Amino acid sequence: MKGATPSPSPAPALKASPGAKSTPSPAAGSKRKRLPASKYYAVKVGFKPGIYYGWPECLAQITGYKGAIFQSFLNHEDATAFLNGTKLPSGHAADGTERYYGIQRGRIPGVYTDWSKAQEQIRGFTRPRYRKFSTREEAEEFVRDGQTQPPAGSEDAKKPTGPHGIMSENLKDEEGVEYAPGEGPLPQGTEDQFDPNVLLDPATGKVVYKTAPQKAATKTQVAGIPGMLRIYTDGSSLRNGTPLASAGVGVYFGPGDPRNVSEPLKGSRQTNQRAELTAILRAIDIAPRHRDVTIFTDSRYAIDCVTVWFINWRRNNWMTKDKKPVENRDLVESILVKIEERAELKVKTLFQWIKGHAQDPGNEAADRLAVNGAHQGVKQKAEALEATQDVPDEMFEDDF
Repeated sequence: MKGATPSPSPAPALKASPGAKSTPSPAAGSKRKRLPASKYYAVKVGFKPGIYYGWPECLAQITGYKGAIFQSFLNHEDATAFLNGTKLPSGHAADGTERYYGIQRGRIPGVYTDWSKAQEQIRGFTRPRYRKFSTREEAEEFVRDGQTQPPAGSEDAKKPTGPHGIMSENLKDEEGVEYAPGEGPLPQGTEDQFDPNVLLDPATGKVVYKTAPQKAATKTQVAGIPGMLRIYTDGSSLRNGTPLASAGVGVYFGPGDPRNVSEPLKGSRQTNQRAELTAILRAIDIAPRHRDVTIFTDSRYAIDCVTVWFINWRRNNWMTKDKKPVENRDLVESILVKIEERAELKVKTLFQWIKGHAQDPGNEAADRLAVNGAHQGVKQKAEALEATQDVPDEMFEDDF
């Protein structure tokens, strides 16, 4: 984007090769024997194909990769054969047992003996139905039972039942076990590389699957590759120099967007600069991690902190040229960490200065949100101050 200031690029991070096992460092004076891997995860199509010895490592290569193909095995030889395209004995799993996958609803319904082939029929397909069986007869009967459903490819089957990526049934692994929320591969067609089937439960702080009503309430997104996400941020401060001094944070994604933020600045230091930096931090926290963003702000100070000045500050151990500690270091460092995490995912975080109070709709909306947040802070302080004034002096006297 013309005029946009690029975010800093992090130093290259070392990455473990797919074929290498990660071994925890043993305690001093002790010896540990490496246990053989209970499973081998072969990623045939993903960010970095190879054989992995743990599910988290495998998950990192397939999450967000459209059309990922992977499978688990009980020995290294079978995993290698899968990667090389050498077929295992038909109808047999790595442990020697017969295994059949019945696809009742998918691109091409039928019985499959290769889980990777079965995956191709269900990944990204709206409301797929499939199960694993130990006999072909059971799998064929399951497929026949689904013939009353609209055939795959028909006009009825093509009708979307919800926004892109919304699934009526949660994804399962090759064993038919439902993935834990947020840990399965992304459904095909998702926007912003974010799984729309999950959300963060504010009560527990854990990722959970959406309920059916919550999925139904999700807004339909425009089809196509998402472009640059534009976010407007602003800070505001009121009653400066008084006991009611309060700052507010404003983040604006769009009209009526539930991601918009209007809140008081936390902490004892209620300054406009901290509010501006906090607004940027909140914007990056909320924005999808896999989508390029441009943050518009009228604070040149905030932009320079996270794009220019931090270079010398880091070199000088976060001291200014006057040998004084850098103001607002905690917020600047937090923003840089988020930017560098996104850069490792090859995602851009750009900054664009915009003149304040110049009738720009996005900037004005962010300003209103910030001012409203500051008003909330003033009100909270006024109520707290009033409450303390009503307490009798005797309550503050020592009991001894």
